[in-house]
Amino acid sequence: MKKVTMQDIADRLNITKNSVSQALGNKNGVSEQTKLAVFKMADELGYKYKREIAREVVKEKFALLATSFALSQRSFFGEIIDNMKQSLIAHQAELIIFPVTDEEAEANQLPEQIMNENWTGIFLLSHINTGYSKKVIELGIPVVLIDHHDPHLKADAVISQNKDGAFMAVEFLVQNKHQKIGFLGDISFSPSYEERLEGYKKALQYYQIPYNEKYAITRIKEEQTTLYRTLDELDELPTAWFCVNSGLGFILNTYLQSKGYNIPKDLSIICFDNTEFTVLSNPQLTTMCTNLGFMGEKAIELMYNRLRKPEDSFVHLALATNLIARDSVGENKKTDSASES
Repeated sequence: MKKVTMQDIADRLNITKNSVSQALGNKNGVSEQTKLAVFKMADELGYKYKREIAREVVKEKFALLATSFALSQRSFFGEIIDNMKQSLIAHQAELIIFPVTDEEAEANQLPEQIMNENWTGIFLLSHINTGYSKKVIELGIPVVLIDHHDPHLKADAVISQNKDGAFMAVEFLVQNKHQKIGFLGDISFSPSYEERLEGYKKALQYYQIPYNEKYAITRIKEEQTTLYRTLDELDELPTAWFCVNSGLGFILNTYLQSKGYNIPKDLSIICFDNTEFTVLSNPQLTTMCTNLGFMGEKAIELMYNRLRKPEDSFVHLALATNLIARDSVGENKKTDSASES
């Protein structure tokens, strides 16, 4: 078996042999990121070096940035973060979380620690805004997006299969004999929500159900007052709704019951994401969901792949969704004329 050399490491990383030597010897002249990449590649190829140097030199420290609102959603994003921390234990690395306020996001103001300290990599969790995310990426530190992506953001990402998941959600409603199916979500907030609208439309087309714009609410804030006012303006309700997230599903369920509707006898609701809102709702909400622990693990995997191979093309990893059938979807027993409110 051929002996692994410094040149082999250099060739794999597309750097010079001298840079490899400097990194392995903890010399000045190469960045901490390069040192980390060299140690990772040395491990991968089986090159023998003084591992105590690696432990002293490279203190793997990752940052996670997310809005304060996202971090408050413990049953969803908390599960992702917890699994990320568990995955990093094996690497003896730490994850430091930075909440981003609305004011900081609007001003594209990054935390001082992000600007002034050395980071192995940065995770951007969920949607902040494109300008803020681009500013983080421009730092030149490896970035992985979690549960978010955008055509303008050049970084690795792990997301849900939004289009397919929405298709299957609407298909489940069709299988329960619903033909008048509404859409509820703000597609301007996130590309993920826009993809869920595409999946909704694709399912309607597949089952030869006409797309009805009056049933498609595509600009709506996730707040009770706005949603109630918007729904009050409808002169007719569909027999079932697909909501882009569980928060909207929860508010919708509350609204419909306040108007005297029985869920699911009169109207059915299905949403995306399995959060506390789905189980706090009465009845509990049927939902399409992603394995959140797996999403966290894959985010770490993408990060270490990027550290090993910094010049590789960016990867967007879409995880399949699963249906959790609960009590908010029932078989439609109404005729078209009887479905009007």
